[in-house]
Amino acid sequence: MIPSFGEAVRFWFRLGWLSFGGPAGQISLMHKALVEEKKWISEDRFSHALNYCMLLPGPEAQQLATYLGWILHGTKGGIFAGLLFILPSILIFIGISIFYYTYGSVSYAISFLNGIKPAILAIIVFTFGKMVRKNLQSNGQKLCFVLTAAAILFFGVSYPILLLFAGVSGAIAFFSGKRGSDKGVNARDANLPKAAKDSSEGIDLQTAFDDKRIYTSEILKNLSRVGSVGLILWVLPFLGILFLLKTEFAFWKELIVFFTKTAFVTFGGAYAILPTVADFATRQAGWIRTNEMIDGLAFGESTPGPLVMVLTFIGFLAGAHRFGTIGAGVFGLLLTAYYTFLPSFLLILGGAALVEKTKESEFFRIVLSYVTACVCGVIFYLAVFFANSILFKTGTTWGSWFQNPLLQTNWLSLFWTILGVFFLIRKKEYSIFWIFFSGVVFLVAETFLHL
Repeated sequence: MIPSFGEAVRFWFRLGWLSFGGPAGQISLMHKALVEEKKWISEDRFSHALNYCMLLPGPEAQQLATYLGWILHGTKGGIFAGLLFILPSILIFIGISIFYYTYGSVSYAISFLNGIKPAILAIIVFTFGKMVRKNLQSNGQKLCFVLTAAAILFFGVSYPILLLFAGVSGAIAFFSGKRGSDKGVNARDANLPKAAKDSSEGIDLQTAFDDKRIYTSEILKNLSRVGSVGLILWVLPFLGILFLLKTEFAFWKELIVFFTKTAFVTFGGAYAILPTVADFATRQAGWIRTNEMIDGLAFGESTPGPLVMVLTFIGFLAGAHRFGTIGAGVFGLLLTAYYTFLPSFLLILGGAALVEKTKESEFFRIVLSYVTACVCGVIFYLAVFFANSILFKTGTTWGSWFQNPLLQTNWLSLFWTILGVFFLIRKKEYSIFWIFFSGVVFLVAETFLHL
């Protein structure tokens, strides 16, 4: 069922305010809403889109929202979905940054946001189980999932290597001739008309479908068109700053170039690039202080939206410190957001049609099914990482926890997470209510504890 454009816009805007929990939580929320509840997207289409987004640099969840919006309503839908997914986070970071720059603290807001984390963790646990059961049905996929999760969790194997392993495993499964179970689980009818009935009718490429098949020539034209528009969109603000803010052009140029490069090398999530960003922003460029970087990371983990939104906090403080005004800070924040997310839009809007074309290939279907297993392993790792920051006190290691589990555990968060899982099993349609109710409970609890 394809929703109206207005209904989809309202959904993406609402989702943007609830997208806590990093990529694991955000992907789980989208899967729960779009696949399980609203049934706007099928399980196969969701997994296919997620596989592509996990291959790209940049924030996976925001790219997935853009891709799914493109499936539903074409280029217009992709742009609106991607923008509305991050708009609430941008507005929140503007407010937090101004308050932080002015007063140096946002403790009550953080208390409320800390209460939302256990609720999101409960949603991750609830939804992840369903994703694994639906996507990992062959023995090869299950083995790939286990090996991927173990490799990243215990040995810190880098994300690109894990993807390469999954791709090679899928290719071996295809060429070995022992892929009966994989084909039974993953093979869909090779012609696009049947698959297109899901929701691809909204794709707005001119004459892109002839007899419900995407022409390669149209795909290449679209890639060229998106690339040209992207170059113009990158250059225009750059030239505007050159002419309007000529005396401070060097500062803004450094900001633009740095965050553009960062956007193209952010493989494996924001945590993979944050040490490099922190070193440049604090030591090389001198935009912010180390304690401000740490506070910004805390805000990024506590607010909705991709974790890379912490870069906008850096952009705000860079502008505010340089010029001594909140206006310059807001401009720095918006400029950082623009150049951080522009590549993601271009990669999705330029490549989505090409990715849809691969559904016609049995080889790509089976290879991507193993990429799905790898993605599930990475999401499992991200969920464990997220849970560790919620259920254990700051600085706790597994060794120190085993020595004194009673003192090292956040018992309220643990209890609330378990309660949330049971609540969602019984009342999954009230997940949004549970998120905000959790925030209020923790705000009240922490307020009374500090009286």
